[in-house]
Amino acid sequence: LGFGIVLPSLPYYVRIFEVPDWANSLAHVVGLERSRGGVLVGMILTAYSLCQFIFAPIWGRLSDKVGRRPILALSTSGFAATWVMFAFAPGFTFLLISRALAGVCAANISTAQAYMADVFPPERRSKGMGLIGMAFGLGFVFGPAIGGALVSETVLGWFGYGPNIDAEAFHRAQLMFPSLFAATLSFTSFVLTLTIMRESLSKELRAQLGPRKSRMKQFLSALTRPAIGPMLAVHLIVTLGFANLEAMFTQFNAEYLKLDASHNAWVFVVIGLTLAFVQGGLIGRLSKALGPAKVLSIGLIGLTGTMFLFGYQVHLNDMLGWNQFVLLLFFSFLIGAFNGLCNPSVLAIISSHAKATEQGGTMGFTASAATLGRIIGPILGGYIYDRFGLEEPFAVGGALIGLGLLFFLARWRVINTKPEQ
Repeated sequence: LGFGIVLPSLPYYVRIFEVPDWANSLAHVVGLERSRGGVLVGMILTAYSLCQFIFAPIWGRLSDKVGRRPILALSTSGFAATWVMFAFAPGFTFLLISRALAGVCAANISTAQAYMADVFPPERRSKGMGLIGMAFGLGFVFGPAIGGALVSETVLGWFGYGPNIDAEAFHRAQLMFPSLFAATLSFTSFVLTLTIMRESLSKELRAQLGPRKSRMKQFLSALTRPAIGPMLAVHLIVTLGFANLEAMFTQFNAEYLKLDASHNAWVFVVIGLTLAFVQGGLIGRLSKALGPAKVLSIGLIGLTGTMFLFGYQVHLNDMLGWNQFVLLLFFSFLIGAFNGLCNPSVLAIISSHAKATEQGGTMGFTASAATLGRIIGPILGGYIYDRFGLEEPFAVGGALIGLGLLFFLARWRVINTKPEQ
């Protein structure tokens, strides 16, 4: 919910700050005249994902050893602190640091996934993983709506901030208010973790862990498993492709489609509602009827086509004669629907092939595969966006997801083999 409040307006926040010299120097190295909006937004998302990549296996393995609840409590309290840093960032560099530290705390996603693997039996695990996705979806339903209200002239005017009174202070308040609200939500999550969450991993199961292996040995062990290794590769490739859209989505809407922050928020509401519907109920029924592998293939096929068409929607609209905003909402619905089928299916397949004593570590490496894609994807998308054109990141993203689909189909027989076989 906190992330949903801030994310739709991220391109607008970046404009508040002067571009630091080091960012412009970096832009020169890769062939850009200066660091434009696409690259700056990409840097923020990449810093977040890089730290998430590093710490997801660490949190996951620690949760196998000390339990899920202490790790979730520690990380949610840290997340609250990073939102406060984000709210009062004096410049772009500090903004970047705050998001990097937020990535450290957000690496707790592997622990949350391991928690679901603990409490759901293998045949119902798609539903458990879907509930995490539904939580994200609901955050994107209510978050952008709340964020849009918090940055409106009406609400900020109640506190003495107005664009006609002091434009600079008004824009700073547009950064500060949503971030502090998100910090409050993260702190609430921390309190709820301490007060109502029960530990899902028994002491007996923790005692079965045995001597701790090095991270590299754990990773190589996961890669050599017949189904887990291929699925980690698929997860990486698909996430890398989708990260091009995630990074440049709001930038495209703001710069190319000329949407303001409030209209941009409604786009995320549509995506969130769709995710909540698909992952909150539909994914469990589909997986029971078809199996996670077939559901994943449907999601990847649909997502590949949607990504290819998304960047060229203005030209498509010229042929269809639709209202541009309506067409964008239609694409947002497709993105939410097909992405909602993919992630829980990937997680269900991987967790069903992992040992009970290694769920945290395996989910950590799974989260790391995704975040590795989100490390490279935003910078790649921002560079393509600024260098080659507004439509191109989405075409490249669609091609990468299509590649992941082909690799998945090539390993279909191995992935569909039951763990006991």
